[in-house]
Amino acid sequence: MQKINRNIIMIFIFALISFMYTMLLIKVGTLGLTADSSFHFSRVEEIYWNLKSHHFFTFIASRTFNHTGVGNFLFYPVVFLYPWAFLRFLFNPITAFFMWYGFFIFCTLIIAYYSMLDFSKNKNRSLMFSLIYTIAPYHLHLGVYNYVLGEFIAYTFLPLVFLGVYHVLWKDIRKWPLLAIGISLLLYSHLLSVYLVSLLLIVLILSKVIIQRSFDLKRLLALVKSVFLCLLLSGFILVPFITDFIGKDLTVPQKGFGWLMSMQQLVEPSISNTISINRSVGIVVLITALIGWYFVKEDRTEKYIYIIGITFLFAATTVVPWQLFNHNSLMLKLIGEIQFPYRLNAYSSFFLSVIASLIVTRFVEQLKTRYLKNLTLLAFVFISFIGYYGSIQPVFDRIAVFNNNYLMKSKDEKVALPINSLVNKKNYNDIFTYLVLFGETDYYPRQATNLVTIYNQSIYDNQIFLGRKIIKVQPQVEPNTIIYTIHKSKAEQHINLPIIAYTGSVVKINGEKVSYTNSFRNTIQVKTASRLSRITVSYQPSRVYYISIVISILSWIVLLMRILFRGDKSAKLFHVRFK
Repeated sequence: MQKINRNIIMIFIFALISFMYTMLLIKVGTLGLTADSSFHFSRVEEIYWNLKSHHFFTFIASRTFNHTGVGNFLFYPVVFLYPWAFLRFLFNPITAFFMWYGFFIFCTLIIAYYSMLDFSKNKNRSLMFSLIYTIAPYHLHLGVYNYVLGEFIAYTFLPLVFLGVYHVLWKDIRKWPLLAIGISLLLYSHLLSVYLVSLLLIVLILSKVIIQRSFDLKRLLALVKSVFLCLLLSGFILVPFITDFIGKDLTVPQKGFGWLMSMQQLVEPSISNTISINRSVGIVVLITALIGWYFVKEDRTEKYIYIIGITFLFAATTVVPWQLFNHNSLMLKLIGEIQFPYRLNAYSSFFLSVIASLIVTRFVEQLKTRYLKNLTLLAFVFISFIGYYGSIQPVFDRIAVFNNNYLMKSKDEKVALPINSLVNKKNYNDIFTYLVLFGETDYYPRQATNLVTIYNQSIYDNQIFLGRKIIKVQPQVEPNTIIYTIHKSKAEQHINLPIIAYTGSVVKINGEKVSYTNSFRNTIQVKTASRLSRITVSYQPSRVYYISIVISILSWIVLLMRILFRGDKSAKLFHVRFK
């Protein structure tokens, strides 16, 4: 009972901190748009309108992304966008976004705290780590400055993932489900993060084998069980890739290594602790990188954590010759998915935050009285508010600088969203009258290199080809469904629609299901002699998809029941003793 009460108190404290971190943003009620903002806002808008129409699942874009039926909902996880969409029913769009952001700040605080508590068995260190890790500038940059929201969500679950790795490879193998849970939550968030974590896991396993010259069979079995459980928990994320992506020659973000930065370009913004640039890891992480070696030299585990953190810190810069890898087909294929090495700042922020919490905790524990210790911890929480709002000041500065640059409804639907334009609850919907800034054509069919721009433009411009004739018709849209009513002459038999064709696409003409072919631009093409045709294009996932969802739900229920109700203490994943 005492432990339950303690947990309730901690949850309340973190909820209060999250509210304090979020309330000023809600009060301002304005967003400055840039980077991935319109991509994710459009995805949430589609989900929201489908929910409003009593359709829970969203597979293709019918209302947003210019009615092209693009399937980024199939291949880019949407699970954690649903809370945001549900908040839209209760609050205006701006407040809904910031409350969703605050919710993930809260989740990050909670997961970081209990992960460190399991690792260190020290409440003070757990609090320190939770605060340092959560308000790391790179994390805040992802969330409220550049709106790289998939990576922002994934950041929340990294502590749980690496705690699972720690137990499976070195510590208590009975806690192997933690790794499965962590990776599953990453799969629900951001697939690239899963890829990067998997690469690191392979490196750690190889390092363990090389150093110890063996690998315990029990740990190998625990790793295999984690993989199997992960597939049960998150198989529905992978099914669309198997049915609609593999071998279908769809476009994805280009592999490579761009937006490179020197060590100096990392250090300078980190000293100012700003979130206005993706190169900043923050002053705390930077100082930890400089002095951390002194505090970890006598503890092998902490030393390895420090070394991994330093490695990621350097790897995010041109200390690693990334430019050379652009011309190496093997390196491009192996790690080219990373696209931007600065993404490694998330991992240096994690590992060096672990060491930073160790340093601060050692200082606190040197104090002689409990009163002084508690006062210092309270002061640290207060300083975190100052540091947090100091870091996100560029969010407010952008609003002040572009004070009169409120987004206007686009007169030309095919213009890209203006960068740094402002939206509030009154003009929020004007976002969807523009092309998505980055990602409009992701998961389009791959075209011949010299025709990419022409074909893609014809698709999102809603051009219908009737033989050599080009017409434009405003489609009727329903959840996961796009409807065109087309008048044509008898001579024109083939109708080439501006709707992306996927394996699960279903086409009906005048209510009757028909087969379709891929057009020269790899969109849906049908043949009909009717002069008036009502063509309905929808998406129907395979039965395996729905089966995998049922399996996932049942697996979560069984897993939670095992954690909560099994009497064996060794089976409780977060069973710890407190210092």
